Amino acid sequence: MNDHRRIKEPWPTLALDTHTKTRMELKVFESPGQEWDEFASRYTDLIFYRSVWSQVLKEGLGGQPLYFCLKVGGEIVAGLPGVLLNFRILKILYASIPYGHLIGEKSYYPTFLKLLENEFKRKGIDQVRLTESPFSEHRPVESHKPILTKCTLLDLRSFDKGTIWERYKKNIRRDVRKAQRGGITIRRCDSIESVNTVYRLYLASMDRNRAVAKYPLRWFEVLYEIMTKKGLGVVLMAELNKMAIAGVVLVYSFSSTHYLHNGSNYEFLKFCPNELLIHSALTEANEKGHSFFDFMGSDPGDLPLLQFKEKWGGQTRDLYTYIKDYHPVRCALWELGKKLGNSRVGNRLIKLIRKG
Repeated sequence: MNDHRRIKEPWPTLALDTHTKTRMELKVFESPGQEWDEFASRYTDLIFYRSVWSQVLKEGLGGQPLYFCLKVGGEIVAGLPGVLLNFRILKILYASIPYGHLIGEKSYYPTFLKLLENEFKRKGIDQVRLTESPFSEHRPVESHKPILTKCTLLDLRSFDKGTIWERYKKNIRRDVRKAQRGGITIRRCDSIESVNTVYRLYLASMDRNRAVAKYPLRWFEVLYEIMTKKGLGVVLMAELNKMAIAGVVLVYSFSSTHYLHNGSNYEFLKFCPNELLIHSALTEANEKGHSFFDFMGSDPGDLPLLQFKEKWGGQTRDLYTYIKDYHPVRCALWELGKKLGNSRVGNRLIKLIRKG
């Protein structure tokens, strides 16, 4: 095992491998490009680690991309994608969204983490959040607090092209047929106006579930403007008599489809628009030759949602977000504010603010 010795500086960004006498340096890309993408592609095919996703995070959430990398001899050996969101009272670094963790040569992780700690403090970051993906091995970060969530993944590798329908359970085929016979149609959103409609459906679902709508309209617009126009995603809408009643946002990695967002009108759920949307998305993923359909994360206590995802044949597994507070008091106040926002009173206040 290599002995990586840090060079003493006020905020060290350098380290030295005492065995090879090779200098190691921490670099930060605010606009990651080809060099980062070539490195990341050696360890993951997830779109959330690519430089194009940094554009989505920057334009959609107003964040500052910060892609950290450890270089040895001019080559990147370890990396961490990130976006810094400044909430005025708190600066949080997300290791990408929704998934982001360390990638690269594992032997360099201890040194990389030490240099990252110094860089986070230098930048005045209050909290750091790293999230596992269901496509990678479980990798705890000892200095961070683990928070459990659930993720449902459908393995499509055993599905021959065109055999999705035959693999469904009877109740799924029944619901899909019900939607089709009821006159529901699926179409791709081809304008900002239609994306705005899907966003309103997303807000309706969040309101119905008494949850805070974490993502702004601009996020949905950027997903459409960047990802769909590059062929890296799609926004689908279920319509009944030309009226939008449900929608989903999908993004594509090289070998997987990710079910990023959804929304629906409660009044029309009895016609099974969500089932028809999922059927359309799975059919497309199967035709693309994708290996997995990622239903994304769920709250462990949201059993109806987990059951909806699992009925398609998906397997649910534990997934962890690792959090470290660098300013505990600010972070505690932030968490208190989030709890208020998730309450009935908090939801009403947020609606009033949004209307104002």
